[in-house]
Amino acid sequence: MKKGSSRRSNLLLMEIILSVLFFTAASTVCLQVFVRASLLEKDTRELDMAVRYVSSAAELLSRPEHTMEHLRTLYPDAQIEEQEAHIWFDKDFQSCQKDESSYEMSIQFSSQDTHTIEWIVSISDGSKEIYQLKGTTYQQYTLSYGQ
Repeated sequence: MKKGSSRRSNLLLMEIILSVLFFTAASTVCLQVFVRASLLEKDTRELDMAVRYVSSAAELLSRPEHTMEHLRTLYPDAQIEEQEAHIWFDKDFQSCQKDESSYEMSIQFSSQDTHTIEWIVSISDGSKEIYQLKGTTYQQYTLSYGQ
């Protein structure tokens, strides 16, 4: 009698061990899926915010009359010079000072002639570039009345 109950106990123990191993493997796979989804969400959020800010800056650059004044108004902590600007953002994409930043938006532009300006706007996180946009803006001739 003891041999039969011993066999059943061993079989039950083996079933329990296999069930635990199966659920451990399944939970490991699920955990990896959740970690990858979290990383993908972070990358997607970064890209979305980068596209928004770069597009906003590109809109300002497409109207070159008052670009620097607008940038200074929108981003008071930015370093804005004649041919380039650097704007820093914290982890929540709020404008901040350089020493508190997680992201940097860099704007470079150059005049090709008196009416054509080429510009590049990019955002990076220090180690990699997240998004970049290049463009050319044409300034129209303006006539002033009374001359």
